[in-house]
This record gives sequence, C-alpha cells and structure tokens, in this order.
Amino acid sequence: MALLEVTDLVVEFAGRGGPLRAVDGVSFELNAGEILGLVGESGSGKSVTCRAILRLLPGRGARIARGTVRYDGRNLLTLSEDEMREVRGSAISMIFQNPSSHLDPVMPIGDQVAEPLIVHEDLSKKEARRRAIELLRRVGMPDPEQQYGAYAHQLSGGLRQRAMIAAALSCRPALLIADEPTTALDVTVQAQILRLLLKLRDKTGLSIILITHDLGVIAQTADSVAVMYAGRVVERASKADLLARPLHPYSQALIRSQPELVKPDAPLPSIEGQPPPLDALPAGCRFHPRCRYVAAACRETDVRLAAVTERRFSACIRWRELIGAGENAP
Repeated sequence: MALLEVTDLVVEFAGRGGPLRAVDGVSFELNAGEILGLVGESGSGKSVTCRAILRLLPGRGARIARGTVRYDGRNLLTLSEDEMREVRGSAISMIFQNPSSHLDPVMPIGDQVAEPLIVHEDLSKKEARRRAIELLRRVGMPDPEQQYGAYAHQLSGGLRQRAMIAAALSCRPALLIADEPTTALDVTVQAQILRLLLKLRDKTGLSIILITHDLGVIAQTADSVAVMYAGRVVERASKADLLARPLHPYSQALIRSQPELVKPDAPLPSIEGQPPPLDALPAGCRFHPRCRYVAAACRETDVRLAAVTERRFSACIRWRELIGAGENAP
C-alpha cells in the first residue's frame, strides 16, 4: 500500500462569478522512501495541492470540495483539527521556498527546531535543545552549538533553509513536502540542499514531494514525476520515462525549454502564450491554445488523465504522435 494516496482532489477558491477550481481532480500516489517531483509553471496548482494535503489552504475563501487524501491508510480530510495538528510535523512536514517568511524573526533558530520536540514529544527543554543541536548538525549547519542562538537574519539563505529543514524533521516525519526549496538560492547552495534531501532520504527512508518548476532539479532528485497544468495533472510517469519520452505536449515543451539542453548562442525555446486564468479556462484540453499538436478534437474534448500503460498516464488524445505510432508506442 502506498504511503500517500491522493484521489480526485478538488480545491476551490471563492470568485465573483462562483467558485474557481485551483485544483481539479488531482490524483497521485507516493510510496515509502520515494521522491515525487510535482512540476509545472507558476499557478499550475502544485502548492495548493500540497497545502490541501495538510489542510493548510490560504485564505477563508479556499475549500476542499471533493476527494480523498489517504496517509498511511487514514483519510486526512475526515480528521478533526486536533487530529490534524498531530499529523502536521510529527507525520508530515513542509518546507518553503522562502525560509525568511516562515522562520520567526525574534526567536533563535535553535529554539524553533526544539519547539516541535517539546510540543509533540513532551521533551524537557534541556533534552529538546540537545536533540535540536544534533538535528542542526545532521543538516550540515556549521558549529551548531553556536548557531543555536542565532536569529534568521544573521544567517545566509542556505543556512536558513537548513534550519527550516531541521525544524521540519525534528519529530521524524515519514513524509516531507518541499515547496520550491532551492528557488531563492544560488546554484552552488541549491546543489547542496538537493544533496542534503537525497542524503536524508537514503539514510532515513524519508518520502518527499518536491514541488518545482525546474526539470533540472527533477532530473537530479526525483524517482517519479507528476506534471501539472491549469490545476490538473496532465502526465504521470517515472522520471526516466518522462524525460526520455514525454507523452504530453506540455511535458515535452517543458523539457525542450530547459536552458542546459540548448546549444551555446542558440535561442532558448519557450512555450508560447500563458497559462489560462482560473476564471477563463478554455473548453476542451486546457493546454490546446499553446499546443503544437492541437487538433479539432482537442478544442472540444475535455481530456482527463488516463492510463497509457500500467505505470504511465497522460491527458492527451494524441500521445502516440509524440513518440510515433504503433510499434513505437510504450
């Protein structure tokens, strides 16, 4: 059984003309020890999907309208708020792309790592401090005893992110949701944080959902990938399969536009147009206004994610034409 099963998840925001679906029928699974990359442009619904898993939707106008989120066999959407508080941090934790916005500026970072241990595991302040220092050491914080008393503004971006990871892992959760954890960091520090996440997975069996818009990050870290566009998952596959043979035009376009794949001095390919606003979604396939493979049926048929093989899923009626027909099909 999968550690996490998200099925037909729908999240709506209040709009002037009625509810707007920021997440529309999203489904995926995550196994123990697996890293799932959730990839797509800004506004595709990646972060809202993961916030819904923890029932931490932004604003009063947001609500989970439908679906199930089963973690270790329990549907998180039916738990009481008190039960969810036990899940957050102790079973599932989340880190964010801008730690400065989520670390308390007037509380030493060591105390922020120790606090969940006191709340969830009822440790004494002395024991929580000892564990917090060890956690800071584990995530590569230099001189953790000294840095325990530092404040967020006194640390570099990379060290702030390490402090946030330490706090997220303090109660040994089985699942970590990492929301664009390297976006605000330079390339060298980004690589260090990604290596840290891989090391933690390999050492502890931690499962990770890695939210990103960067397929280069996916290539370095993920085991499987779910590609999101306009609130829906449009392709699911193993990392190797998706990068070698994408079966949705959007996935193909994302791969084609990666800077590292472009020859020096050659123009960088881009995806024409913009993702549609939630209050003006196109009929038919939501990607069709930007798709090079668009046909009449694409403008009329509301294409949903469907199995192509036992392990591959695509929301494109022309997926065969991306790899060739007949004998070349997966």
